Amino acid sequence: MRVSKPLQLKAYESLKQMILDGNFEHDVFYSETRTAQDLGISRTPMRDAIHRLEQEGYIDVFPSKGFRLHELTDKDLTDTYQIRCALEGYCVVHLANIHEEPESKRVFHTLGSIIRDMDAIASTTEDVEEFARYDAEFHRRLVYSLDNDVISETFDAYHYQMSRQTTASLKTEGRLRQTVIEHRAILEAMQAGDIGKSYMACVTHIGQARKLIDLK
Repeated sequence: MRVSKPLQLKAYESLKQMILDGNFEHDVFYSETRTAQDLGISRTPMRDAIHRLEQEGYIDVFPSKGFRLHELTDKDLTDTYQIRCALEGYCVVHLANIHEEPESKRVFHTLGSIIRDMDAIASTTEDVEEFARYDAEFHRRLVYSLDNDVISETFDAYHYQMSRQTTASLKTEGRLRQTVIEHRAILEAMQAGDIGKSYMACVTHIGQARKLIDLK
C-alpha cells in the first residue's frame, strides 16, 4: 500500500523544487497565501515549509510583505567556505590515504569522467548552467564517497548556497577552464596518495571560487 507524504513535507519539497527550478525572481516579494493556493496546499503546511526553507537559507521572510529569495551575504560566503573546506578537505584526505583501495579507484574513475565532461563544455558551448551541474556532481561524489550520512546531510544542507555561489563565480572570464584545471589537480593528487597536496588543492579551489564573488 502506498503511503502518502505528510502535507508539510509535500509543501516543503514542492516549494524547494520551484526555487531550484528558477520559478522565483530575486528582489520580488511572494505571498504565502497565493503560493499556497498555486500549489494547492493549505496555509499551515505552507507556513511550516517556508519556515524550514528560511532556516536552510533559501528564502527570507518579511512580516506583512511575504517572502523572497535569500540574498547572499558575506557571512553566507564565509560560512559556506569554511563548511566546504572542513567536509571536502577531510574527504580528499581520506581518499588520498586509501588511494590504492578498489572503492577509491572507482571514485577516481567517476571523477575523471566528470572532469572530461566539464572540459568538453569549457572547450565548446561554455554553458555555465550545465557546467555548474557537473561541478556540483564532482563535489557531491567526493563527499558521498565517505558513505557518512551525517556528513552527506550537512553538505546537502548547504546545496543551495553552494549552487548560487558556484554559478556566480563561474561567470567570471576564464573560470570554466580554470575550474577544470583545479579539479584535475585535486584528482591527480588523490590518485598519487599525496595527502598534503590533495588537501591544499581542494581548499585552494574552494577559496578561488570564494574570492571571485563580489557582493559590494
